[in-house]
Amino acid sequence: MTKMSFDWGKCSRALMILTVALLGWAGAARAAEALPNVEVREMVGKENGRRYQIYTALPTKPQPEEGYAAVYVLDANIMFATMVDTVRASERRPTGRGTVVIGIGYPEELKANTERQIDLTPSVSTTPKPGTGGAEAFLRFIENELKPDVAARFKIDNTRETLFGHSYGGLFTLYALINSPGLVDNFVAASPSIWFESRMMQKDNVRGRLEPKLQTQQVTPRVLITVGEYEQAADPDFPSVHGQGSNADILKERQQVDNAREFADYLSKLKGIEAKFVMFPGEDHGTVIPAAISRGVRFALAPTVQAPELAAKVVSMGKPPGGIKVPTAEEYLQLTAEQRYKLRMRIRKLPEQKRMAWNQQFQYSLNSGLTYLQHRKLHEERQEMDQKHGTKPPPEG
Repeated sequence: MTKMSFDWGKCSRALMILTVALLGWAGAARAAEALPNVEVREMVGKENGRRYQIYTALPTKPQPEEGYAAVYVLDANIMFATMVDTVRASERRPTGRGTVVIGIGYPEELKANTERQIDLTPSVSTTPKPGTGGAEAFLRFIENELKPDVAARFKIDNTRETLFGHSYGGLFTLYALINSPGLVDNFVAASPSIWFESRMMQKDNVRGRLEPKLQTQQVTPRVLITVGEYEQAADPDFPSVHGQGSNADILKERQQVDNAREFADYLSKLKGIEAKFVMFPGEDHGTVIPAAISRGVRFALAPTVQAPELAAKVVSMGKPPGGIKVPTAEEYLQLTAEQRYKLRMRIRKLPEQKRMAWNQQFQYSLNSGLTYLQHRKLHEERQEMDQKHGTKPPPEG
């Protein structure tokens, strides 16, 4: 095990400064090689109760007046070292800036591959498949617990924050973008597993909620989606051996390249967002990681980076049809299930044209303020209440 050394005279924080190199899923904190100036500590999610190993690479440059840039990297057990080396190479440039790298991984006694599958995957319904579907709770952990913790320890420039994820991590990065576009400034989704859960991320009722958020929250995310050339066809340099490795049929079915390109194209048509797509020639799902990290760091930390123009803000939706106030998402959540049911019954009694106009404003309101899972829970509640009371919604819902 690498020996730990401490300089208590220079230590400005109570946390121990550990030397770390992350070489694989297990044994991250006892690797033979060492990264200097890295803090390692454990956090337990207050809401989801899950354990995380948090790696923090300290900046190599003094803190600028506006604060440090911050890069959050998922799958830290295997991604962190490469990300730190890449960020520090960027810092060494004359125009490079001090950057804090925060890696989110798992304690070595846990099976990181199992844990990540829970945290990084969304679910279509409120009852996910076993071992999946924790993306919403993980997003809240990052947003409500980890980020405030980092901000309490470092002065962070809130215009230079980045989230990087690969594979399932790339899928989660897109999920975070859609549900919390103000989480960070730069979303780097490398080889995102958009195929997961029957391509739910491509469905209008999932990604369609991003545009109202851009308009109402007035945030301007930048998005980079990357993929390797051989993520949709077998890699000729690394053929499958005894069934292990790239499977041409699975690669073709998952359509990694096509899905990534289509998603970036979809985002690029929205106002208030910048979206770029990069395909790396000659790389597959595994070998593409260093290239994606390098391009992601350039995308996020280049001194020429500028925020996109704001989307046009919707000032008013006009008078509520039928004279029934359209509640905000927060107001609607504060109602009880019975109160929400009674409101729906009032709306269903409206003439068809007014009812449809009211529902249009209402859905915009919910999409502006709710995450997918929050909205899904309300949808399932609506079905349960109709069953309880023996009622049925009109054809359009």
